[in-house]
Order: sequence, then structure tokens, then C-alpha cells
Amino acid sequence: MRVVVTGANGFVGLHTVRGLLDAGYDVLALDVMDSRLAPEFKGDKRCRIVTMSILDKDLRKIINKEDKVLHLAAIARFDQARQNPQKAVAVNIEGTLNIIQACIMKKVERLVYASTGSVYSHSAPIPIREDAKREPGSIYGLTKKHAEDWIFLYGESLPYVILRYGYVYGKDKDWGAVGAFLKRLREGERPVIFGGMQTNDFIYIKDIVQANLLALETEHVRQAYNVGSGRAISIKDVCEACIAAVKTNLTMEIKPARIFDFPVFVYDISKAQTLLNFEPKWNLSRGIEDILKQ
Repeated sequence: MRVVVTGANGFVGLHTVRGLLDAGYDVLALDVMDSRLAPEFKGDKRCRIVTMSILDKDLRKIINKEDKVLHLAAIARFDQARQNPQKAVAVNIEGTLNIIQACIMKKVERLVYASTGSVYSHSAPIPIREDAKREPGSIYGLTKKHAEDWIFLYGESLPYVILRYGYVYGKDKDWGAVGAFLKRLREGERPVIFGGMQTNDFIYIKDIVQANLLALETEHVRQAYNVGSGRAISIKDVCEACIAAVKTNLTMEIKPARIFDFPVFVYDISKAQTLLNFEPKWNLSRGIEDILKQ
């Protein structure tokens, strides 16, 4: 069985390609660049690397009938989407529509779409369930919601699974909470937090890979699933955990909270646990330790 992975050169993509190959899948790894893919997988006959945009109409030529498609490609940072909303719309919405149409034309086995908790309303009841109101408070979240809507629209013609990731952290991501904290600490600089009391649902990359693989095989398609730890941790506590793990006397620098951050964000993951058999294995302290030893 072959899996087509879009955004394969990215943070989640690279870890997922490794997980897929370890699990015995053949992989078509697609991205606009192969700077990280090529050095690691170029000689692997089970991994074909294609440099192509998801906006390219020729995309359908490289997808085969019965492929499974894991769509990770996106403008995935809040600041990038805010600074260039036209590009975010093009990649996150129009690119996803191009993927959907290619999948339907080639009769793929399923589409698994990597979405985000940023599609939810800031006033969603806590813990957040999959049926909570989707009312994004950011350009990034809005583009991901619209991409979901296109998938829902075509759902009768295309089996799909939507995974709404929590806050993903792990090796090779040196920006955002955890990644930026550890990077600055290792360079002898104070980590910067915004606000600090807001909470998030932090999920380690190895648990995300587990969820991706489960979504590729589940019988429970045409569903959206929250993929997180089910635990709320404040940004301040996350930063303190990073400082403790690095064993430094540096202290955090606190700046004003940002408007697009949820004041409280934590998932109800019972649906993913029940239908996907997903069970997060990594808590925050173990995840940070695993990053530092790699």
C-alpha cells in the first residue's frame, strides 16, 4: 500500500515519512523542496520524492488509484498567514481543493487531512469536543476551516479523516513554544513567552505520527478527530519545564499576550481514543527529554 504525503519536507511530514517506512508502507513524498527529504531518503527505493506544489494541476498525474493520501502541506504559522493572507488562502484552501479533486479523479482509498484546533471558537466549551463551534480567531485558522468545509462538501465522493492537531512540538521544530524556548536556552538567551497563563494541549510529534498511521487504516472514515494529550498546560509551566530540563539559571522574558491565543485550550480526545484507538504516550517532560537527547 502506498501513501502520498504532501508537505513531506516539513516538521510533521519528515517524522511521518519515517514512521510510514518503519511500518512497511511505500511512500510518495511530495513538497516544494526536498532539502531534508533528499539527504535521508533519496536512496530508499520505497520512498519516491517529488518536488511539486500542491497547486500544480499535474498533481493528479502522480497519484494512483487506491493510494492513501495524507495531506500535511500548509502555510502553518500564524505570523506567515497574517503577513501574507493571499498565499495562505492559495496554499491552505486552493491547494487543498486541488488535492481533493485529484483524489476523487484518481479514486484514492482515502484522504487524511491535517487540521488544527485553531478552527474552533475561543468560546468553545472546555474540554473542546469535535462538535464545538468552528469560528476561527486567526487567518491561519480561517483557512484551515475553509479547507475542512471543502472536504465536507465532497465527502460523499471521497472517504476522508480530519485530524485536528493540538499544539505539536518535537525535534526539528525550533519555533513556537518548546522549540523556541529550547533553542534560545541552548544559545544562552532568555526564552520569550507571551502572556504565560494561557493553557494549551501539547502533543508530542511521535504521538502525532501514531495518530496519522491510525487514521490511514481506521474503518471510521468521514469523521473529524481531536488529536491531543487531553491535558491543559500553561505556557509559563512549559517554559519552566524547558528551563529545568536544560539545567540553566536563565529566566523567561514575559511579553503581553497575543490576541489569537486561546486563554484556555484543551481537548476532549475520547472520540479518537474510542474510534481510532489513539492513546498519547508522551507527557511534556518526557517529550522535552527526548528532544534534548537526540
